Amino acid sequence: MKKAALFLGILLLLAGSAWAKKVTNPIREIIVEGTKNVKTKVVYKAIKSKKGKAYSEEKVREDVQRILEQGYFDNVEVAFDPAAMRITFIVKEKPQIKKVNFKGNKVFSQGKLRSTSEMKEKEYYDVAKLEESRSKIITLYHDKGYADLKLEIYPTLNELENKITITYILSEGNRILIGKVKVKGVNAYKPKKILKLMKTRRKKVYKDETIREDLREVAKFYKNNGYVDVQVGEPSITYNEERTKMFIEIPITEGPKYRVGRISFSGNKEYGEKQLAKAMLIKTGMIYKEEKLNESRQAVLEMYSDKGYLNCRVEPVFTPDVQKEKMNINFDITENNIVYVGQIYIDGLNFTKEFVIRREVTLKEGDIFAAGRVRRSMEKIYNLGFIDAVEPEILPTERKDVMDLSFNITEGKPGVLTAGAGYSSIDKLVGSLQVQHINLFGRAQRLNVLWEFGARRQNYEIDWTEPWFLNKPMSLGLGLFNMERRRDYGTVYNAYKEGRKGGSVRVGPRLSDNLSLLFAYSYEDIEVFEIDPDLVSTISASKDITSSLSSSVVWDTRDNIFDPSTGNRQALTVQYAGGVLGGDVNFVKPTARSSWFFPTFWKFVLSCNVTMGAVESFPPSTEVPIYEKFYVGGADSIRGYQYRSEIGPVEGGKFMAIGNVEYKFPIVQEKKRTILQGAFFYDIGGAWRTANDFELSLGEEETKLKAGFGFGIRFTTPVFPLRLDWGYGLNHKPGEELSQFYFTIGNIF
Repeated sequence: MKKAALFLGILLLLAGSAWAKKVTNPIREIIVEGTKNVKTKVVYKAIKSKKGKAYSEEKVREDVQRILEQGYFDNVEVAFDPAAMRITFIVKEKPQIKKVNFKGNKVFSQGKLRSTSEMKEKEYYDVAKLEESRSKIITLYHDKGYADLKLEIYPTLNELENKITITYILSEGNRILIGKVKVKGVNAYKPKKILKLMKTRRKKVYKDETIREDLREVAKFYKNNGYVDVQVGEPSITYNEERTKMFIEIPITEGPKYRVGRISFSGNKEYGEKQLAKAMLIKTGMIYKEEKLNESRQAVLEMYSDKGYLNCRVEPVFTPDVQKEKMNINFDITENNIVYVGQIYIDGLNFTKEFVIRREVTLKEGDIFAAGRVRRSMEKIYNLGFIDAVEPEILPTERKDVMDLSFNITEGKPGVLTAGAGYSSIDKLVGSLQVQHINLFGRAQRLNVLWEFGARRQNYEIDWTEPWFLNKPMSLGLGLFNMERRRDYGTVYNAYKEGRKGGSVRVGPRLSDNLSLLFAYSYEDIEVFEIDPDLVSTISASKDITSSLSSSVVWDTRDNIFDPSTGNRQALTVQYAGGVLGGDVNFVKPTARSSWFFPTFWKFVLSCNVTMGAVESFPPSTEVPIYEKFYVGGADSIRGYQYRSEIGPVEGGKFMAIGNVEYKFPIVQEKKRTILQGAFFYDIGGAWRTANDFELSLGEEETKLKAGFGFGIRFTTPVFPLRLDWGYGLNHKPGEELSQFYFTIGNIF
């Protein structure tokens, strides 16, 4: 209708175009005619042609389109008088809806039906909306079981007022519920088993979309249990005399049950049969399962797409051996040509520099278009931490063997200011103020400024990291800190104060996509002071300079460093203090950590971690300082026990071993990413004076392992994860609290 009106308006314009093209005088008058219920000023608002401005055919055509887009008019005509320089817009209004009436309704109220109808009073009549209203009202009744509803609509026009009254006349009929559902032709299973697969059941309302889904589920069940040829027919429906109940019968032809026979491949050149056979999840001799067949087909496609065969096709061809009840399957492969990468585009950035994203893309222009490298590029972009969404798009080019690649990026919030305060009987007043930014200047630089205060803690910390120093795959980090804490010693609270101040420099070259090194030099002034008088003979006051170098090698295949669901991380770190580096203390501290992540079903993830460490002094030092020993318990090691005071020697251990198992599951998701998840966990481990003291058994004794279990909640924030855990210790000594709550920042591993 709008297009027809626009076409008519253009014809009228063209009729005077010979004059109009010669017109150079300004417009003297603009008139709107034909309005009845629509105020004229509403039309004038849509008109961009103005008095005193030069006449333009193009502008007038645009004016007509804008008037029609307001939705109030069926037609707009234009008359132009070049002598008077007058434009007249002649509009034909749609009728205004004066009233909407419903007659014959008993099941639903007038208000409910009015809210369902798209036709509202004081709006303007629209045929498309009328049909949409009809459909919605019918659906409303059908969903309640009134399948026999008859609906007629009568629009009555008052031509003088150009107003219309719409009357819906309903004949609701009886409510029809399902009386019985039967399956016919079922021999391999009890009919009850098949009926349990369906949502269409007795005393329910019949819904066409529900039974369609039921038929698909029944067919899926059979095909996943060997019945390749199953046919699930159209349901037949009958009614009782009163038309209050319907009876549904579904015919099923099961066919023979097959096992998988010979599996073969044809058309394959890039991969041999042995390589393809390894990808098969469907095996010879097993009962035929369509799900496994589809997964096998997808695995082959992924193998080819990882080599750049994006246009590869894999079609299973079935050859049944009815006598042996075996289904021979040939995967017919059409490899087609290898596809190469053309242009790579980065779209959607507002704050982040384009090179920050581009350097994370493992594909380069001219490379083979490997799908696996596209997935890895997405993982690396997500791992920046400030990206909410990455959507790759493959764009065809003029060449069949070249495709462009576009990454559509949605940026998240890169920075956060957090502040908090609290009070506890142990720590007294505590609080913190922290500023974190993980995309400083849009260059992916990280800045962390932290101030913590309290009766037992004072901490000032600033840390900065550049992930690509000198535009090389190498990080550079600088840190300064000044920390003072009150430490416990066994059951003695506030046994002494520990102060640390100093700085560190870190350099981390990345040797490959998964392998990296990290070297860190730190210089610390460490003091132990204000010792409890009862412990003076046990704890020695000290003031030392520690100069140390740490070297780490890390192998990391995790898909997401903030919330991994697959892959693993292996890290070995050796800290060397004193010796040629100077300082007052001399020790070597190796630590090793192995973390693994296994997807189970949907987005449930099983995570396992083992951490081990040892520390030993060397001459001229005779003992490892108290502040360099291992302490376990608390939020980051074995939950369910207090940190430092309930596991291992009170003075700390020289050997430590911890194991953690977590099973995480999503609770709230947003934009396909988990922002709130739950977790069950089990922790075990301990600390010992020497490795020889280690006992591989659980118990209350100092030398035995301690275990705890519990559950927690994980919150995803723009820059770091938050953890709320409750842990219950299984091997407490008498008098100790059996459980602990923890609220911490960061993942446990």
